[in-house]
Amino acid sequence: MKGLSITAIGLRGFDECIDIFYTLKSPLKLDYLELAIGSKCEIDRDYPNIPLILHDSCLYDRYFRYKLDPLQPLTWKAYADFITSHQVLAVSLHPPLKSYCSQKELELAMMKMQQVLQVPVYLEVMPSDKYWCSSIQTLIDFPLLLDVSHVNIWYQGNTTATKETCLTLLNSYAVGSIHLSHNAGKADTHDLIPNNVWFNDYLEAWNDNYFVTYESLTTDYAAYERLDKCRKFEINIAYLQRISVG
Repeated sequence: MKGLSITAIGLRGFDECIDIFYTLKSPLKLDYLELAIGSKCEIDRDYPNIPLILHDSCLYDRYFRYKLDPLQPLTWKAYADFITSHQVLAVSLHPPLKSYCSQKELELAMMKMQQVLQVPVYLEVMPSDKYWCSSIQTLIDFPLLLDVSHVNIWYQGNTTATKETCLTLLNSYAVGSIHLSHNAGKADTHDLIPNNVWFNDYLEAWNDNYFVTYESLTTDYAAYERLDKCRKFEINIAYLQRISVG
């Protein structure tokens, strides 16, 4: 299945994000919307018959953000309640710092959380070595969310190493979900995805086996990308037009 994250189109009003989702639903063949950081995802709003994935601590009650922490079971309740009344396909979240818990503690907590939430739960691979799941050596025995751009940061933009590691993880570990975006290997910048990116050759097969979520849009849909990045794009275009005329 293929979906679109609020992260890719956010910093807009949520109603506008919903409009963009429906605009891109057919051309990108979207099956679900991922609620995530970017625009406030209110816990009590109407999500009109849209299948959802919940990513990390994404739910809000006005200005209060509901934390989701695998080591703090009391934080699970708001998400469990939301899941019972909405069409939620899965939950994914960031792993904690390695200094926060042991590998065994995290594995047990994740299993308990999944039992409470009663949907598939995935732990995301991270770009910083301070966190669990930030390298092959720090992965835990639990289904993963493979963020392709985070792996790209592991290898400082080396496409060959990134591709090899991603394919190894997909073939060797319990990956259930994938995040797609783009960066230069230095920071998690969520740049537009170029048309010649290496993983385009795999999308059709991945779509049959994983939740595949766009955390950035492709260059063809730059007009809809996250509002702060969209404005930078418009400013750059206006500047180029001025200097070409001059």
